[in-house]
Amino acid sequence: MVAIGDCGLMLEPQQGMSVQEVIDWGAYAEHRGYGYIFRSDHLLPTNGNMDRDSVECWVTLGALAATTKRIRFGPMVTPIGFRNPALLTQMACSLHSYSKGRLLLGVGAGWYKKEYLAKGYEFPKLHVRHEQLIEALKIIKPILEGKRVDFRGKHYGANTVCYPYPRKRAHLILGGGSSFVRRAAVKYADELNLFNGAPADFKQLKQQLSESGRRIEISRAGPFFLAKTTVQLQRKLKAKLSLLRTWNLPASIDGLMKRKVLCGDVDEFASQLNELRKAGVDKFYFDLFDPKDKEMVDLLTYTLKD
Repeated sequence: MVAIGDCGLMLEPQQGMSVQEVIDWGAYAEHRGYGYIFRSDHLLPTNGNMDRDSVECWVTLGALAATTKRIRFGPMVTPIGFRNPALLTQMACSLHSYSKGRLLLGVGAGWYKKEYLAKGYEFPKLHVRHEQLIEALKIIKPILEGKRVDFRGKHYGANTVCYPYPRKRAHLILGGGSSFVRRAAVKYADELNLFNGAPADFKQLKQQLSESGRRIEISRAGPFFLAKTTVQLQRKLKAKLSLLRTWNLPASIDGLMKRKVLCGDVDEFASQLNELRKAGVDKFYFDLFDPKDKEMVDLLTYTLKD
């Protein structure tokens, strides 16, 4: 059975979300017993109305640190190209120290070209972004461990130590399912996060990571669709047709399941979670596809508690 403390809610930028809405969802998640709340760190919506971006991710993480007491929080994930890695780690350590050890630092290579160009960033080719990620991790990991880093690479450099250094080291998450990211996770990360994914994907991932001889947590992030009955779920999907189209998602239960999206009535949904747990998923992060649909989130909370 999946415990609610092993689960988190994830907030996307598409909906023009305000700082107060992020704070409200943080309070909801903490009060209901979730273990985590994340912000997806994007500078533009990834689909839909490009003029309705939400507030900057790290600003809202500061607000979450100040308005919650127990729940752990962080970016899922921060593209390394947005911020110098030494500065990013200083930001993370500062929030981690202030929140008494509750920040999780999720990083990735970045993939969304439009947001880079819209904000004046160069968008390098994939192999360059991979080089940047590895160099960034060579800076981030020792700083998180309280060590001085003296590094000069092709893309980044740092000669610094973190202050204030938290008593507890921040948990480092890598996001992505490629073989490159998996190899990097084995060397640098505490956790590897995969977006969507079926049980077979996680069984394979767990096998590959176990062969490394290093214990790395495996988490799954992605949207979900849930209702008390199949008929109610079909009606819900029909009502969300326009929103589903902006996410390039099918509006049928079968179509969503073929896309490896969690989808079903209460019993079916719980069965899917349990199957993924057996396949090796340690944590589940549920993307709030429609944060206005509190009824569906309440049902998720009930299902996890049941």
